[in-house]
Amino acid sequence: MSTLSKFLVGMIGFALVVGAVSTGLATIVTYKPFGVSDFERARYESRVEEILRHEAIRKASGTQAVPQVVVPRRRYDFGLLDPNETASHSFEFQNSGTAPLALNVAETTCKCTVGKIESGLLLPGERTQVTLTWNTGRQEEHYEQKALVTTNDPTRQSIELTVEGTVRTNLHVPETCRFAVGDPGECVESTFVVHSQLHDVVTLLSVESELNGMEWSSESVSPDETAELAGREARGATRITLKWTGSVAGPYHAKVALQLLVGEQLELIEKETLASGRTHEVLSFHSPMLHSKEGLDIGTLSNSREHVFQVLVRQRAKKTSTLAVLDFKPKLLKPSVQRINEDGDYRLTIRIPEGANASVFNLNQKHGYIEVGDPVDPEVSNWFPILGAVVATDE
Repeated sequence: MSTLSKFLVGMIGFALVVGAVSTGLATIVTYKPFGVSDFERARYESRVEEILRHEAIRKASGTQAVPQVVVPRRRYDFGLLDPNETASHSFEFQNSGTAPLALNVAETTCKCTVGKIESGLLLPGERTQVTLTWNTGRQEEHYEQKALVTTNDPTRQSIELTVEGTVRTNLHVPETCRFAVGDPGECVESTFVVHSQLHDVVTLLSVESELNGMEWSSESVSPDETAELAGREARGATRITLKWTGSVAGPYHAKVALQLLVGEQLELIEKETLASGRTHEVLSFHSPMLHSKEGLDIGTLSNSREHVFQVLVRQRAKKTSTLAVLDFKPKLLKPSVQRINEDGDYRLTIRIPEGANASVFNLNQKHGYIEVGDPVDPEVSNWFPILGAVVATDE
């Protein structure tokens, strides 16, 4: 009988032994495993079968020829690479078993990653190289690609190889730029740094924004002396300052389009960032009992005595000495405002008189409110919900 025939007969016999052993062992565990949830049961049983199969193979390998693949390192970091650069790395494979080892590159995660095997069949003790070649293309920032190598090692039928790295960026602009919180009519700023890992020169050409009236300025900065660029290996950088005067109260988000020139060839690049911030209300209310969204919850009160609550009313930007209660509900409330300092702060006093009619206004669809503002300037006003209940009781 030839050597090849003996090898095939041996492998068939080995497969029968493994099948018999694994089948016999698999029938031992028939009870529901303690501590394993039904959700994890399938994964648990699959893992048990794998362990039993490996144990059977290990015991049988004493009398049968078995290939065994050894890969000392399965991940490689290329570090920083330029765009459109091609790089390669070779992973070492070794057969430490007693039968020939077959290798094949089954698939890769990207067509740009090419896998090559020096030898697809290794005799016991032999080594080979599996080389992955990667082209960075024009993508930027971090990348990671994988290749799957299949083997005839019964304990490791597939091995995943990974190459990773970072592509030097032509021009990096932060995704967002945040403005400071400001009052209506107040000019606020946002400052950020754009940089290039390929070019020494970065120049801001123009800025266009959905925020009307935005102003901008820029200055070249040294990457080595700029804290924001620590560890970024930047070659050229510019600090950009945006200024805007908020007019509408509340949060805002708006696109900002930037045109920049990079490199000695003055390549034109267009980038976007998202500006965000918040403008204070013209009037704001302050009290430990006041919730920013739900308003003032006064609870359930008895009408057998008077109840008094106070809220600070603060003016921002526009200052006026004619603040008043413009509207309120329910009408059993007796609100009034009094100026308390030269900065334009007012005290809102809410009284519920003794003997007030019973009323419930603590539901989302049925609550009270108080509106304060300037009777002659409709732009100077604000309101908040008030929730509670007044009940008739005898004390």
